[in-house]
Amino acid sequence: MLGVWVWGLKFNLKRLTSCLGLKLVKRKSKSLVIALIAGSAVLVFAMIVALILTEPKSFLGQNLDLLKNSDGRIVSCELLDVGYSENVECYRLRYQSDGLEVVGFLVKPKQGDIFPAVIFNRGGELEFAKIDNPALAGMSYVASAENCVFVASQYRGNDGGQGREEFGGSDVNDVLNLIPMLESLPFVNPDKIVMWGMSRGGMMTYMVITMTDKIKAACVIGGITDLIQLFNERHDMRPVLIELIGGTPEEIENEYKKRSTYYWPEEINTPVLILHGGADWRVDVSQAEKLASELEELGKTYELVVYPGGSHGLEEHAQDVFSRIFEWFENYLQ
Repeated sequence: MLGVWVWGLKFNLKRLTSCLGLKLVKRKSKSLVIALIAGSAVLVFAMIVALILTEPKSFLGQNLDLLKNSDGRIVSCELLDVGYSENVECYRLRYQSDGLEVVGFLVKPKQGDIFPAVIFNRGGELEFAKIDNPALAGMSYVASAENCVFVASQYRGNDGGQGREEFGGSDVNDVLNLIPMLESLPFVNPDKIVMWGMSRGGMMTYMVITMTDKIKAACVIGGITDLIQLFNERHDMRPVLIELIGGTPEEIENEYKKRSTYYWPEEINTPVLILHGGADWRVDVSQAEKLASELEELGKTYELVVYPGGSHGLEEHAQDVFSRIFEWFENYLQ
């Protein structure tokens, strides 16, 4: 390319001097020609520098050629210290999703070349229950123990990210766009990607696994399966649901149903492990049970485990929960 520019420069200089009536052999014309050549050379150099500066920068060795578009491209990367730093690296990211810069996190082991990856979908909404240092420390511990990569999104509009959260609307793309990100990273096995969602993140998980076949297995803890039921049972949640979704179930029923896997269980083809606490007051256990009944009738691959007296996050059963989750993942990553 540079050779073409130089050839064009010489050709255009000859035409320019001809148009100006200049004679290159004359002494008085030489200084003008030299000035023209020097000025054009500076311009070509500036063009080269501009091209270099506008070339997208790659972080974490991301192969940008593997991305179909800008979705999933990491645009900034900051190393964090949240513990377990002797075994893992934890990064705060900004990545592109639908033309927006969204905040996310990535945790990877220090030792090893290529790993399976877990996409973790957080619960809560807006800034409530966003991924924080304790959550990252937990991911770091599990990434170290299970020798895997974790990646997670704060969802658009949160924690300094661009856009506006929609509680399962277009922000589902913020999860979907983590897939091409992982596929373009040199330390991730693109054929071994699984998903883990909690509460609202469980709702996101159910939605995502109907939109792609690249998730080999999924696990949901305390997940929402019927947003209309949640609206009716959780009066404290009504204002935020109306704000983020745009109305009540009576006003925009379809918007609530498209976020609720209970109304379309036939679309779930990914093996899913459903874990729920029997005493969960945030998302009633009946939401898990009625989805499981539908999946059973349809012959889908799933497992339901209800912990009697268990809480929303099942923290009191953490050891058994982690054991079940990674046994489930391993079964489908062979």
